[in-house]
Amino acid sequence: MARLLEERGAKVIDADRVAHEIYAPGTLGYERVIERFGHGVVSEDGAIDRVRLGGVVFGDREALEDLNRIVHPLVRAEVARRIAEFVAEDAEAVIVIEAALMTETGWSGGAGRLWVVLSEPSVVLDRLVNLRGMNEAEARLRMASQASNETRRAIATYVIENDGTLLDLEGEVQEAWSRLQDELAEPAA
Repeated sequence: MARLLEERGAKVIDADRVAHEIYAPGTLGYERVIERFGHGVVSEDGAIDRVRLGGVVFGDREALEDLNRIVHPLVRAEVARRIAEFVAEDAEAVIVIEAALMTETGWSGGAGRLWVVLSEPSVVLDRLVNLRGMNEAEARLRMASQASNETRRAIATYVIENDGTLLDLEGEVQEAWSRLQDELAEPAA
């Protein structure tokens, strides 16, 4: 969805990509992940192996909480830095933070509006298995660590349903984008 918003002029910050960067070799995040989880989560090229790390944390609530305590503050700080950079360039910019776990971590990213993209659990499972190549057990563990659709709906400003095709998603995004543009064009009360 972020790509679709970027095509419409939004400035996008991908929190997952930021997370990769903050625990790249030589960073504080890397040191902290190794300190907590050991060298068994490091790939042959010296980087954190996300599959190995996922194998350790998904299914172990305490390990997942430890990882979140390490990674999320560093991600938030870097996202805040990038937001400030975008605002300095263009104070009117629409800034999108793409972050799968905002709900789970209680983070709003400073969002004025929170857009939530939802799919039925059976659709998510199918996509994880068939598009990402996860085995079903691994996919179910990941899904179990995430907030429910009901929880996400309760905090969302906009809900975008993503059970259909890419064309369906594009229509949903365009509708929400148009509403946002209308809201931004309204004079402040």
